[in-house]
Amino acid sequence: MNILTNIFLQSRHILLEASVYILFGIFVAGLLKVFLNPATVAGHLGKGPYTSVLKAALFGIPIPL
Repeated sequence: MNILTNIFLQSRHILLEASVYILFGIFVAGLLKVFLNPATVAGHLGKGPYTSVLKAALFGIPIPL
C-alpha cells in the first residue's frame, strides 16, 4: 500500500509542477482559436504530406519552451 501512496504523491507532484505549462498551452490554444481562421490553418497544414508535418513541427517546438 505504501508503494501506491508513493506513486500517487509523485504523480500529484509532477502534475503540480507541469500545471503552469498546461495552463499556458491552453491559453495559447484559446488565443489561436479566437484569432486564427480555421481555413488559414488548414491551408498551411493540409498541402502536402511532408511540408505539413514540417510546419506543424516548427510551430509546435516553441510552445513547450
